Amino acid sequence: MNLNNYMLITAAKNEEEYIDKTLISVTAQTVLPDKWVIVSDGSTDATANIIGRWAEKHAFIDLVSLPPGGSRSFGSKVKALQKAVQRLEGL
Repeated sequence: MNLNNYMLITAAKNEEEYIDKTLISVTAQTVLPDKWVIVSDGSTDATANIIGRWAEKHAFIDLVSLPPGGSRSFGSKVKALQKAVQRLEGL
């Protein structure tokens, strides 16, 4: 059993100012995740575009884009994370 295997999930809404720093940090790690599902939770800024560019370069990054709508809330984060978990089912 390899103890270095792991997966990440992230919900992001309108994080264009900070998402690059997160992507740089994770992709610079010595042990990379097997899969990183990032859900753009209805972002109306460039968050999804930035994540998409990184996903093109790193096969372990999986972008899920949800349609705009609703405010930034705990409930919307839960729904976004549930979408990510669905994406990881079976892995």
